Amino acid sequence: MKKKRKAIVPVITVLVLLLVACGGYYAYNRWFANEDSQNTVYVQSVAEITGAASAGLTNRYSGIVEAREQVEINPEGELAVKECFVSAGDTVKIGTPLFAYDVDSLALSYEQLLLDITGVENTLIASREEITSLETRIERARESQKYELTLELQTVQLTVKKSEYELSEKQKQAEQMKSALENGTVFSPVSGIVRSVKSDSSNDPYAYYGYGSEQGSDAYITIVAGNDYCVKGTVSEQSVHSLYEGMEVVVRSRLDQNVTYTGSIYLINTEETQSSGSSSYYYGSDGESSSKYAFYVALDDTSGLLMGQHVLIEPSIPEPAAALSLAEHYIIVEDGAYFVYAADSAGKIEKREITVGEYYPDSASYEILGNLSLTDRIAFPDDNVAVGMPVSETQYAPADEEPSGDNLFPEESGVPESIIIGG
Repeated sequence: MKKKRKAIVPVITVLVLLLVACGGYYAYNRWFANEDSQNTVYVQSVAEITGAASAGLTNRYSGIVEAREQVEINPEGELAVKECFVSAGDTVKIGTPLFAYDVDSLALSYEQLLLDITGVENTLIASREEITSLETRIERARESQKYELTLELQTVQLTVKKSEYELSEKQKQAEQMKSALENGTVFSPVSGIVRSVKSDSSNDPYAYYGYGSEQGSDAYITIVAGNDYCVKGTVSEQSVHSLYEGMEVVVRSRLDQNVTYTGSIYLINTEETQSSGSSSYYYGSDGESSSKYAFYVALDDTSGLLMGQHVLIEPSIPEPAAALSLAEHYIIVEDGAYFVYAADSAGKIEKREITVGEYYPDSASYEILGNLSLTDRIAFPDDNVAVGMPVSETQYAPADEEPSGDNLFPEESGVPESIIIGG
């Protein structure tokens, strides 16, 4: 029995030592490690706090320079065109010949159409005489015969209506043909640039941009009238509600983004989707199709712009205030001096004196005149902040606590820090 007890004692000793070691490791991690993490001070740039950092974050939309007025010209009816005198990209003036009808074949068609009109007119005369005869017979017929005669009368009346409509259409065609024969050449009614010619889409300089004859107007010839340009942009259905008519925008040249133009949105067309190749949809990052809509920008100045030029459109951002201001709850006031807890170059908290100017009661903030810039990082001066403490730009809660207060969005949520902080 004594030998067994002697053998058990070392085992118990080892177990006790292991328990003590585990308890010490737990206590260190529970108290010291967490204390280190809690002693890290969260800092944020002045630009983020004041909202200046978001000034450069804005959506951009692709656009193309167009004319505000376009004239569409089509041949009369289905008349054949013998020759077209213009191509896409040509400059035209009022009276410039555009195309000529095939007068030879048109003359034969016109003669045949006159014969058809005569035939319909004769049919109408015979049908109307038949209606008069049927009406007389119905008045004199016995009751048993009136029903059949009435049905026959209605059939003839329907034939007359169809013939009248046919005659009206053929007479319109005849007028068009006669006009075309007398004026075999069609001239431009405006001065401008030929945007597209339906039979000449292979040479259309705007077809590449999706605005040529195949994807744009269905007219035979489309002419851009004058030099009054606008910019047509496209926006997805997810972003269309961020735009509104009257919104001021900046238009940038894709070739040189330092070249800008100002203007405002005067129309957002959500009634129809924009064609992109053979589809009116594109695929977003989630793989789902999304419609695209057109919006139009009126420019304050169009100097230097060219038809078909590609540009970028972005909402206009108001100029920042002349002076930097900071909310008073970030500022420490002691003996008439003003301080902030700022991160120094070594990543430690320092108590930095700043120069302030006017106090703004509406926003509870001070005008900052010196020793603090937008790029400086500062901390909220609560009781847990002290000079010399290390800084961090990541806000978190200890592992055994639930996020609360300003930290409603944990870091892994993917919410930007500017949202995590709030105001």
